[in-house]
Amino acid sequence: MAGEDALETRDWEALLKESIKVFHINEVEQNDIYYHMPCCHHYPSLFAWDSGFHAVAMSHIDAVKAARELETLFNQLSPDGHLPHEVLLPNLYSHRWMRGLQTRLMSWEYDGRGASHMIDPPSYHFAAEIVFKKTGDVEWLARLWPAMVASLDYLLESRDIFSNGLITIFHPWESGTDLSPQFFATLKLKPNSRWSDLRAHLIPILLYASNRMRQWDPARLAGADSFVCQELVINCLAVRACLSMAYLAGKIGRKGEGLHYAAAAGRIMAALDALCWDEEAGCYFPLFGYRNPQQSKRITAASILPVFTGLCAPDRRERMIEQLLLNPIYFRTEYPLPFNTLAALQGVGDWIENHLWSGHCIWINICWMLVIGLGENGYLPEAREITMRLVRMILKEGFYEYYDSRSGEGRRIRDFTWSALALDMMARFWPEITDDKQGYSVSGPEAISRPPRSSL
Repeated sequence: MAGEDALETRDWEALLKESIKVFHINEVEQNDIYYHMPCCHHYPSLFAWDSGFHAVAMSHIDAVKAARELETLFNQLSPDGHLPHEVLLPNLYSHRWMRGLQTRLMSWEYDGRGASHMIDPPSYHFAAEIVFKKTGDVEWLARLWPAMVASLDYLLESRDIFSNGLITIFHPWESGTDLSPQFFATLKLKPNSRWSDLRAHLIPILLYASNRMRQWDPARLAGADSFVCQELVINCLAVRACLSMAYLAGKIGRKGEGLHYAAAAGRIMAALDALCWDEEAGCYFPLFGYRNPQQSKRITAASILPVFTGLCAPDRRERMIEQLLLNPIYFRTEYPLPFNTLAALQGVGDWIENHLWSGHCIWINICWMLVIGLGENGYLPEAREITMRLVRMILKEGFYEYYDSRSGEGRRIRDFTWSALALDMMARFWPEITDDKQGYSVSGPEAISRPPRSSL
């Protein structure tokens, strides 16, 4: 891959420069608190899975600051062991009158210290592995370890309400993919109904209020059966979190805990295989319902996310990659990788574009996970090519919350931090143009040997 088909050192330097600028805009440092807001103008708080992504990207800018962000995050552990989706840590932007009004009106979303009752997908354990490999700081890891254990055990135990190994969420926002079309059926949203636009705005608020009445107790929420979902994003990241903990445990002399988390990763993947795989579609679907769980058979990028886990069976992994991920009809489009396929959105009402994750959208964090899955499973040319397209899109448009999958245009919020994850993709798959001295191995926990493949 050369010439106009290749990334160059100047591309790395341009993305690095823009990443530093955006992180500086969103940086918060007050005494021992250090973190980045996803966007200071719209999300002026600490968000859990966002901080995981921040730490990954920051590890290529300042690994010490990346470690500090994760330490701030794990210090937010709630008494029941869950790591909150959001914490209203004070910063210059949180005191603006509009933000103050919002938090007062929605004060029931948070506990007495301003921490959300919701959870987030555990990006932060995998991030801790990446940061540790940069710093080698055993003392830092030992300090974080109790909170890392507690937060992951909460997911594996308190949220395994079916005792089948899978983590359950009780609100769409706990998936990180707010209003994914995979949630439409259970939320009774109709893609061609204008009334669904209003319902889509109201349902998350009403559901949150209902969950709050039940004190976010997993057993009570399961019994209410309002929104009970064994969802793919959180479970795939949990597999990776367990594998990260298995690796990190060995670095601080906790072999027994390492074996425990390695086994937990296997249990989650086995449950995904047994309960969520659909042979006809050749991918995975989430399960909805407590009394009679049913698959929601709507293909999104989450349906192929098990390729990121490192534990997906070779035959299923190959099928998803070849038939879906690298198929231009589905995800390998001109502007990769869309969360929703173009075919699935044909004839759907325009109202879906008003809601995050519902319409024509590219989310860099999902792309990052899928590209890692490609690279670790022997598809290095494809991982390089998709990384190239994403980097060029970001450099052309700037940093945005997400991008239009039809045109590559940046959408909604500017100076949003997730685009910096492209730094990690470049360090993994274009190391020759970066100044990242450590670099990466593209071999994952279950990497396979295969002959080189040419890019399509």
